[in-house]
Amino acid sequence: MVMFDLMSGNAIKSYKLWSNDVFIEQMIVKSFRHIRDVSFGPFRKPTELSELIVLAGPNGGGKSSILELLSYGLASRYSWQYYQSRKITEHSFAIKVGLTESEMESLERESKNEEALDHAHKNRGYWTSLNMPDFLDGKTSVLNERVHGLVSQRFQNFSRKLGFFLRSDRAYTGRNYDQRNLFQYKRRVLPQHFNSISYAQTTVQFHDMYDFLIEQSYHYIYGLGQYTKSLDSGKPIPKPEDPLSDYNDLLAQLFPGYSFIEAQSDNLSLRVRIPTGDIIPFQDLSSGEKEVFFILSFFIRHNVTDSVIVIDEPDLHLHPELARKLLRIMRRIRPGNQIWCATHCAELVDEAGRERTFFLRMRDDHKQAECLPATREGAEIQTLRDMFGYAGYVGISRKVVFTEGVDSSADRKTFTRLFPAFSENIKIIAVGTVGNLYRINRAILSLLESDFARCEFYLIRDRDYLSDAGVEEHQTQAANRLFILSRYHIENYLLDEDAIADVLKKTFQKDVSTSQIAQDLVSIARDNSAAFLRDLVAYRLAELYQPEDFSIGAHSSGQSAVNGENKVNIKVVDALKISLLDRFRSVTSEVSSRVSATTAEHIFDTCLEEVHQALTDGSNRWKELFPGRYILQRFSAKHNLGDWPALQNLLIERLAKGDIAVDSELQTILSKIAE
Repeated sequence: MVMFDLMSGNAIKSYKLWSNDVFIEQMIVKSFRHIRDVSFGPFRKPTELSELIVLAGPNGGGKSSILELLSYGLASRYSWQYYQSRKITEHSFAIKVGLTESEMESLERESKNEEALDHAHKNRGYWTSLNMPDFLDGKTSVLNERVHGLVSQRFQNFSRKLGFFLRSDRAYTGRNYDQRNLFQYKRRVLPQHFNSISYAQTTVQFHDMYDFLIEQSYHYIYGLGQYTKSLDSGKPIPKPEDPLSDYNDLLAQLFPGYSFIEAQSDNLSLRVRIPTGDIIPFQDLSSGEKEVFFILSFFIRHNVTDSVIVIDEPDLHLHPELARKLLRIMRRIRPGNQIWCATHCAELVDEAGRERTFFLRMRDDHKQAECLPATREGAEIQTLRDMFGYAGYVGISRKVVFTEGVDSSADRKTFTRLFPAFSENIKIIAVGTVGNLYRINRAILSLLESDFARCEFYLIRDRDYLSDAGVEEHQTQAANRLFILSRYHIENYLLDEDAIADVLKKTFQKDVSTSQIAQDLVSIARDNSAAFLRDLVAYRLAELYQPEDFSIGAHSSGQSAVNGENKVNIKVVDALKISLLDRFRSVTSEVSSRVSATTAEHIFDTCLEEVHQALTDGSNRWKELFPGRYILQRFSAKHNLGDWPALQNLLIERLAKGDIAVDSELQTILSKIAE
């Protein structure tokens, strides 16, 4: 990129500031504040696509402390001063800084110390440590310090820096540009200026970026005028390049239809045209919009490649979808960076992957933090995370409850809104439909019986059309950990005439009596009862066809099906075949004994009796047996209430007030889990 010097009419060089070819290979923390005996890595050099390393977990777990250690590990003037100011020199840790091929080549050109260079070649990096005298043996320690010294000399006596460090105290207040800075704009592209702001408070960083964009825009317009004038004079000068083109491309990529408006002499402010055509001040964008642009603009302005970036909570102010967009652009906007982030965001953990994620949290005694690499998780956790994303099961709550059912987020909303007292100690995670349940059944059952990272796991699933025998069979698989609702699904608990009447009156200005509402609800149930009967019978018939077990134990273990002459071992294979076919006949016989026309007819008659009694015996059994979601959907349509989820949400909020009794079953389940 070339910038234009308006004072001299000459092109000036734009610096590629932080191409340090550096990454953190490993970090060992013996003692640092409340962190003890924790290690990270070893990590490889990032590829063309920058890599994320994520520190996740609750507040106070030590994430920010680890980020501070990174700054010390790269030994910049700023980080050393910051480190000393925190008065933490009694702690002990060691950090290995990896050396890349280009950095090794640079050292070889500038150093004659062959022994140190051989050591650097062998180890591909050097250790910087504090209060760890026995960490390296005598000779290795001496050679390590020589390599450290060579690198420090190469980067001008500890001026090597991180690409940049963005802390979590980010705010984007209004900014009035000081016109006196207009003709000092060149200083903002000099390395020493970046030295002063790369680790400054985020308010200073934001204001500097804001002013930079205004100055570049203003002088670009002025430069175009100078260029046109030179053409008229017959002595043309180079045409200036638009310095904001990359930033405009970024803005449009983040928010299609957005673009910057060029600065004018009578309006030195940063302005944006939005898709409606309106022009608004930059500070009037949402906090999330400013957040993602601010972070990514640092990569462009600094032209950061092959460096270490530290961002504390990059997901601050962001909706999950925008957070994911930020992360994906951040990885590809400049190549080869190692980006360390502290977060509470599941999207960030998803993007990093298991091998780059570490969970930090305080132990129960609150005296020491613990660090759990995501790669240490068992097969059950891995299965769950692969299916549902790395949703932060660790470090969120001691008790984690999975809720199952179609649109099971409604389950989570219902439990958390109706029983807020439990939400502090119980984390509820929606896992989706009953189909998901069966796909994760083996994993979740083993998980329910175990405590992982001191978390206890539970499952609450919908009743659906399970028979009493089916309910009993499920509950015996994980006693006191698996709970099955007595109603079809969570919306059945919202079928309360008093709550519905109140919502209709106060929200929709419809004065409908509770008796009329009850009549409407039961009429909807009756009108579709044949379809309910159809699905009930089909479900109960499906219970007859269980996942069958054809295993035959340890049969044929340690035996070869093909002998040393590459021929089939007839004796072994025949014995195996006989055993498997015997098992097949046995399973088939068991299935045949369960599945017959007589059994199917009995199931149909039993289901018909259930449906008939639910609608006629006056017990309101239909509120439990039939799908409550369907009934609410049809009721909403009958009364022209718009999209039915609005009614669902309004009923949850109405019942949350507590003056209308909610079926005690839900609170009983949460009480058992909490206790």
